Amino acid sequence: MALYRLSCSLLDNQKNLENMILALDPEARFVTEDHSSALNTRTGAFVEIEVNLEEQDAGFLIEGVWREAGTGTVSVQFSDHEIAQETYGPVERRLRKKELVRRAVLQLFTKRTGQTTPWGILTGVRPVKVYHYLRDAGFSPDEATARLQSHYCLDSDKAGILAEIGEIQRPYFSALPGKIGLYIGIPFCPTRCEYCSFAAYPLNSHGHLLPGFLEALQYEVYELGKACRSLGLEAEFIYIGGGTPTVLNQEELRVLLSSINNSFPASGEREFTVEAGRPETLDREKIRLLKEMKVNRVSVNPQTMKEQTLKLIGRKHTIAQVLETVALVREVGIPCLNMDLIMGLPGENVQDWNYTLAGIKELAPENLTLHTLAPKRAAAWNFQEVRVKTSEHLLAEWLRWSIQELKTSGYRPYYLYRQRRILANQENIGYCKPGTENIYNILMMEERRTILGLGGGAITKWVDPQTLQVERIPNPKCPATYRGRIKELVEEKVRRLRVYVN
Repeated sequence: MALYRLSCSLLDNQKNLENMILALDPEARFVTEDHSSALNTRTGAFVEIEVNLEEQDAGFLIEGVWREAGTGTVSVQFSDHEIAQETYGPVERRLRKKELVRRAVLQLFTKRTGQTTPWGILTGVRPVKVYHYLRDAGFSPDEATARLQSHYCLDSDKAGILAEIGEIQRPYFSALPGKIGLYIGIPFCPTRCEYCSFAAYPLNSHGHLLPGFLEALQYEVYELGKACRSLGLEAEFIYIGGGTPTVLNQEELRVLLSSINNSFPASGEREFTVEAGRPETLDREKIRLLKEMKVNRVSVNPQTMKEQTLKLIGRKHTIAQVLETVALVREVGIPCLNMDLIMGLPGENVQDWNYTLAGIKELAPENLTLHTLAPKRAAAWNFQEVRVKTSEHLLAEWLRWSIQELKTSGYRPYYLYRQRRILANQENIGYCKPGTENIYNILMMEERRTILGLGGGAITKWVDPQTLQVERIPNPKCPATYRGRIKELVEEKVRRLRVYVN
């Protein structure tokens, strides 16, 4: 674990610097000026990184310095003249400054350690948004792709997949009057997986909170549905996630789905997803209920097809249950099946990843999401231990190969996101058979539609259709807190809905 002391002539760039360093050194820690005075710099206690940006008539001049006791000093210098063009305004100039600071850090790391990242200076969760930013600014697909490599320092593979995904997504961005999205969070699971950091409370320890939670959720569904109907708003798509929504019993699920359909009626067919997640929470009757309630997309997420790994990660189902559940989904006739996999789970190697991918391809889901493990601080696993048990180089190579393998099998990538501390500096990619793209995943990830968040841990995203500015307002994750605050939460959302429409 390395310690870093950072300084920048742009005083508001501390977090920007830290994020770039964390992309290159996930275990980095940072010291302030006060703390560093207590350390002996001559012993090499920390690395000092300084970045200065000078604004000139012809653009920006950027200088970066890496100082580390016992190893000497490394420096970089470069300029940016393009930003001086009249096509760029104050907003673009402020954004460019942050980008140039990150580029200086990247160049220092590369020069000092030989280290780089396939994602260049992009440190955020939603890199496809940068491609859309370039396209919205008037760049052609080829120009935007080239700019991802030259200005943002992405490698050609990552720039290419952003462009491919971006062009698939853009037809879905057309604003539809009176349309919003709906996300409903059910923060309960049969058990908690070892890698999980989501709002997911095990039933065996928190099941007593479920009745009160469902009562509060019914109230939120009814009141927000009433408000939306009065304002002429319709839910264009609905996504029920968690947690594991199908942990609810048959009657609980029936009441909830009926309430949603009655409160948010649709003028035509719409996308309606339910995350089953755990195959052991579904049976024939529940799947029939989902079909009856107009659910047309179901996620059954094995994460791996290796029995031993399922036990290691805390899953309580078997591979046989995965196969049985998929067969039931097909038998009942729900048209779109999604399956999630996690690559990089401890103890697994290339042979295991090949086995899992081959097994899922045989099941032929319409959607397949390939996640790279990203152990979080809130999860049970220790990040350093996980990294030791996984060959990140082999994982990166395998993920690159898997893209072509899935394309050969008729899938195409349609959405992508990244996470902090993700193994091998990779990403999570959703694949689909053409024509089965999940609209919720696209519009939620690229933040192009207002989405009401109901239930535990759900985040409402208010999107300004003109500026695309986003305001995120979360519901409490804790079911008891959610229940206790439900009236004030609903009142605020109803107030915001009226403002949004007007």
